[in-house]
Amino acid sequence: MIAWLLATRAGRYLAIGLAIAAALGLAALKLIATGRSQERARQQADTLTAIRNRKTSDEKVDGLGPDALDRELGKWMRDGNG
Repeated sequence: MIAWLLATRAGRYLAIGLAIAAALGLAALKLIATGRSQERARQQADTLTAIRNRKTSDEKVDGLGPDALDRELGKWMRDGNG
């Protein structure tokens, strides 16, 4: 098989075509891997931002007294008046 690829003109063209296809395939796989790692990094950054926001919110709630906490939570409650 390899002898045919190297011995004939059609075989050489086929071998060159296969080599080009393999190179393009490897390049595509590399681009996919790069995209995956970038997406993973973005998701980790979003997770850290959410953790920071949650910590800030928790600190604000922890600093409220019982009456202030009831007032703030009351804003979110339905009281049946519309």
